[in-house]
Amino acid sequence: MFGVKTKMTNSLFEGWVDTELLIFGKNVVVGQGAIVQSACIIGNLLIIRKTVIGNDVRIGSHAVVMPGTHIGRNSILAANSVTTVGQVLENNWIYVGIPAKKFKINYFFEDGLEDKLGHVEDVEALREKYEEIYTKRYDDLKLKERRELRKEKKEEEKKRWQP
Repeated sequence: MFGVKTKMTNSLFEGWVDTELLIFGKNVVVGQGAIVQSACIIGNLLIIRKTVIGNDVRIGSHAVVMPGTHIGRNSILAANSVTTVGQVLENNWIYVGIPAKKFKINYFFEDGLEDKLGHVEDVEALREKYEEIYTKRYDDLKLKERRELRKEKKEEEKKRWQP
């Protein structure tokens, strides 16, 4: 019952993590100064709830995960964000703010970025490869055309994720 259930693929960068009633998935990264709790005191109430963090989750620096939170796989909790007690964060979303709210869809794992980049030992080569794939500018398009493309992309994204 007691002790954190975790894998060796996880990274904890000077974050504070409770030692009981926590389940970590694979490839979880907890940012510097982040707090992951399974128990806390609010006023006169002692809250103790199991906290579950799915696979491939990123918790930003100084973020706070309250007791009972369930973070779905491939999700990101941004820096300085705070979840509510018992909050459920859905798969493949980026959450931001106090309290944490959906910001946008997380495409990092979905589009196979790791496969596209391949194995690169040189950091500069990795940066160039990333820019080649993700930071293309459409300089031949006018501002109005770029706005229209962005608008179409947002509409496609909404249609894609609506039930």
